[in-house]
Amino acid sequence: MNHYVGLIVLAVIISAVFAAIMKDTRQEQIRYFFVLLAYMVVGSLVAAWFMYPIPW
Repeated sequence: MNHYVGLIVLAVIISAVFAAIMKDTRQEQIRYFFVLLAYMVVGSLVAAWFMYPIPW
């Protein structure tokens, strides 16, 4: 399993838990889940893109 798959699995789990505890109705939970998932996946890709040229 590569890092990207692990990131998506972790983002799905975190988004599901946060959506379940933060929103009341099922429709709000589903919308919040997808918004959080998109923020986490896109945010991590942007962060990785910025960190790519850093010589470690």
